[in-house]
Amino acid sequence: MAVYDIDLFQGLSNLEMAKILGKLGKINLVAGEVLFQQGDVGDSMYIIDSGKIELFSTTPDGENQSLAILEQGHTLGEMALLTGEPRSATAVAADNTELLVMDMITFQALIEENTKISTYFIRLLSQRLIQTNSRLQASKEAKSKWILQEMEHFPERLVECLLACSVLPFVSKGIIQSELGIASPELELINIPKLQGYIRVDPLNKDGFVIEPAVKSTLAELYITKYGYNKKKQWIGHAAELFMAEGKWMAAVEVYEENEEWEAAVDVLNQKLHETMGSIPREHEIYGRLDRYPDELLCNRFIVLESYLKYCIEQRREIGIAKVELALEQNPSLYTPIQLVTLYEYGAELCHNFDMRQKALEYLQMAEACMASLAQPTNESMQNGDRTYRLAKQKLDSEKSKQLAENKSVFWKRNRFSGIIAILLIIISISYFHYAPPFAGLSREGMDFIGIGIAAVVLWIVNLIPDYIVALFMAMFWVIGGLVKPEVALSGYATPTWLYMLFILAIGAAISKSGILYRLSLHALKRFPSHYRGQLWGIVVGGAVLNPLIPSSTAKTALGVPIAQTLSESMGFSARSKGAAGLGLAAMVFYGFTAPFVLTGSYTNIMAYGLIPGTKQLSWIQWFLYALPAFLVFAVGMLTFLLVLFRNTGSNKIVSQEVLDGQLQILGKLTKEERITMLTVLSCITLLILQPFHGIDSTWVMLFGFAALVLSNVLDAKTLKSGIDWPFLLFIGIAFSFAEAAKQLGIIEAMSSFLGDFMMPFMSSSTYFLLAVIFLSFMVTLIVRDDPAVILLVISMSPLAEKAGIHPWVLVFIILLSTDPFFFPYQSPTYLTAYYSVEGKSFSHRQGQLVALGYALAVILIVLLCVPYWEWLGLIN
Repeated sequence: MAVYDIDLFQGLSNLEMAKILGKLGKINLVAGEVLFQQGDVGDSMYIIDSGKIELFSTTPDGENQSLAILEQGHTLGEMALLTGEPRSATAVAADNTELLVMDMITFQALIEENTKISTYFIRLLSQRLIQTNSRLQASKEAKSKWILQEMEHFPERLVECLLACSVLPFVSKGIIQSELGIASPELELINIPKLQGYIRVDPLNKDGFVIEPAVKSTLAELYITKYGYNKKKQWIGHAAELFMAEGKWMAAVEVYEENEEWEAAVDVLNQKLHETMGSIPREHEIYGRLDRYPDELLCNRFIVLESYLKYCIEQRREIGIAKVELALEQNPSLYTPIQLVTLYEYGAELCHNFDMRQKALEYLQMAEACMASLAQPTNESMQNGDRTYRLAKQKLDSEKSKQLAENKSVFWKRNRFSGIIAILLIIISISYFHYAPPFAGLSREGMDFIGIGIAAVVLWIVNLIPDYIVALFMAMFWVIGGLVKPEVALSGYATPTWLYMLFILAIGAAISKSGILYRLSLHALKRFPSHYRGQLWGIVVGGAVLNPLIPSSTAKTALGVPIAQTLSESMGFSARSKGAAGLGLAAMVFYGFTAPFVLTGSYTNIMAYGLIPGTKQLSWIQWFLYALPAFLVFAVGMLTFLLVLFRNTGSNKIVSQEVLDGQLQILGKLTKEERITMLTVLSCITLLILQPFHGIDSTWVMLFGFAALVLSNVLDAKTLKSGIDWPFLLFIGIAFSFAEAAKQLGIIEAMSSFLGDFMMPFMSSSTYFLLAVIFLSFMVTLIVRDDPAVILLVISMSPLAEKAGIHPWVLVFIILLSTDPFFFPYQSPTYLTAYYSVEGKSFSHRQGQLVALGYALAVILIVLLCVPYWEWLGLIN
């Protein structure tokens, strides 16, 4: 037989058929030879080239029943390959037969590569299913006919009894007597021998009867045919009530279960648990049966869910973890805060049983967050379980992504070898600068200061101990070594700038706690068109508007990127597709990387500007006006770059407003806490903007806001302890002291002289100088990142900037923009937070690197286009 005559290969080109034929084997069978047996593992399919194959099915009695005879061109054995199940029939050669053989690997490759072959098998499966259903229907009809003929010899009351009993798992003697009119079921079984093939005494309950399994399904279908579904439903409910009246509540549950009346079944169990205060014995079989109940019903009855989870804990059943997660994700608003705490605690205990320690800790943290909302119970807090859960989970997810980002941003992995190298470098640095002759006009104290400073940088790079501990030890060595007085070593903590940072971090903690940013982001997106570009604009505007409200790039990124991922999923974009990456990276850039454009966009802004001694503090409006053209250049450049890079997104779906409305509905109405927080923040920003008119220092403006939040109890003791980054404040206090100590010891002048030789070619032009600062910042962040990089660059470059006639703000602004590049993922904590806040589903590192190039070009473009504006303002001479 020619290959092109085989149905399987119809529609394929000659070349395709030739390739397939080269992959097929051949076998020959003589008449009567078995090809495979029913139940064998299937690893090949066959095409009949010549001859015949007969298929047999083995009955439970061991007899072979002929199913079909297949001839030339037919296929067989493909079902085992498609389903992975054993052979469903025995194949025997009905004549001398030649077969083409296709193995599993070839079969799977053909299915994946050729849609025509896939279509053939879909059609074949459909035909087989129709044939099987037809045979089953014929078999059922024959069986029903036989049973009806046999029951014609039974009294009518017995026929009705059998039909009624067939839709129940079992029936008690009392129900048969009172409801079905059979005075003595046992006597009827003796008097009518054939009846014993239909009903018998329940072996588990001598006072009950069960229908024989062989005829049960047929009788149940006959019941529906005769009485209809409504009558069946009424009889099931009535039978369950009768069992409940007899005190057999478990039997009532089983009646509902058998007929898949799940809601009625769980209602009976819920009632029983309420009556017994949840004291049904744990060993009772009902708890194991709850595994197959619909999840939404189980989650909607808290007392049932609670009892089930207790059973899972006692029996160490891992399925309980999945049920907890489902209950919390499905509709947390069903539960009160107390019930939510209970679920978190059960989740923690279940996770602990299976050594899932991190997950157990997460549940305990959410329980703690929920308990905090119960400290002052109000009607609003008691009804807002869903909101409590969402905010706790959002905070926890943010912390997880932040932790992942911190772990991945380590340039030098911590291990024994890196620790030994770091200690050797520290000893060499301190020893060399202590014993080497002073140079560049430095004093002995200045030399020691440099040695200690280099040792601190080494520790910051290898990340052996926390940054703030390194900073505190550095200050301690200054004092012990007699380099500076204690009041100088700790002077950073007495500056208004340090207090300003404390207050702004506290207000930021209140904003994060309230969840107001998430709400405002969703409202921003609702105001823009629902298609891809419209939502991209919504992300840009949302990030820009929210930028001044919270002083943390990573916190804003952890908020914005998950929102963008939700939008991309609702548009039908797959993970890391152009559409998902475009929205996700836009959220990262405009929520996280726009922080330097506004004074309150990040606490690093305030820290960096505060490092330069003797500078006049800038007002909020001054910073904003200085940076406004740069922001416009940045926004236009990055948005254009993103639109070009991720063009042709390939989705016709738009964002359903129901998605955004649903998220806002979850948040509910503005809480009292949100209203106070919003009013306080807007008042503070307004006062900061109006500072030129009222003359109140920014520090004291933020103090007013801080006091308002504390007095209204929005900032409670717990939030003040856990919501403020105290390690960072400890670190930054020493950083401010570092600048003052370096000035007193002449380090800044020496550093300026040393770096001046290298920067001399760029000093002739402010543009060249700033471009050199950008390049130097990019290089420094390959080794030192985040705040230490900003500190080193600001302190070392500020004297040179002064000589070049550049205002400190311009230098600080360019350094802030340039010290968070993400050419390599580890360089930027903001980038890593964006990536891990959605578990890497939004964009790939490759896509991120392409945007990093666009970001670098945007920063360079800012310098090229904004220097004339800064010259006009007098910031550059």
